[in-house]
Amino acid sequence: MAINYELRAMNYYKRKMPVRRRGSRRRRTTERRVKILCMCVFGVSLCFLIVSILLNFNLIRRFPGRLDLERICKTDIPESNWRYIIIHHSATDCGNAADFDRYHRKVRGWKYGLAYHFVIGNGHGSADGEIEVGERWRKQIHGAHTANMDYNRIAIGICIVGNLEEEMITTRQFDSLCQIVLYLSKRYNIPLSNLIMHNQVIQKKGTLCPGKNFPYDDLISKLSA
Repeated sequence: MAINYELRAMNYYKRKMPVRRRGSRRRRTTERRVKILCMCVFGVSLCFLIVSILLNFNLIRRFPGRLDLERICKTDIPESNWRYIIIHHSATDCGNAADFDRYHRKVRGWKYGLAYHFVIGNGHGSADGEIEVGERWRKQIHGAHTANMDYNRIAIGICIVGNLEEEMITTRQFDSLCQIVLYLSKRYNIPLSNLIMHNQVIQKKGTLCPGKNFPYDDLISKLSA
């Protein structure tokens, strides 16, 4: 009787216990892995989509890569003794070094063309933040960017493309300006007190250049940090 009772009990618990099938377990594991993989792929795709949208709307503003200023500022002849850096704006919505060079040669009648040594683009005519080098720099010729020839002989002229009387300098322009000014000031031992705006130059006729929106204080603050 005791044996029969134990057998019945064993049969009862066997019926209650779930039957484990190896095939179904493998299938469930595979399905789970496929779901995880699909979710990962979807997540990565979604991230790329969001980043692309933000970049298109210019909501992500990254610092440009470190500029190769040794290459950019390379000259064809021995360098002049530069003592000042003067900042200008083009007072135009667009343009580039070639446009300004053509204007200065044909309209102003200047033999050496482009009045500035460097031009920093705003994305309309050249790339946003791109630094273009003029022939005056490569040949170490004095500038024609102020009405005071005493300054032109010893001052590096940098032009920001744009009308900063009405618009703001772009982030990339400002970053490029900071980099090249820092490089030039160290290279020629130019103190920050000699980093000036065109409207600070003593000349017969006053000017608004480089515009009321030029962030001079921010520039000095960043270079001083």
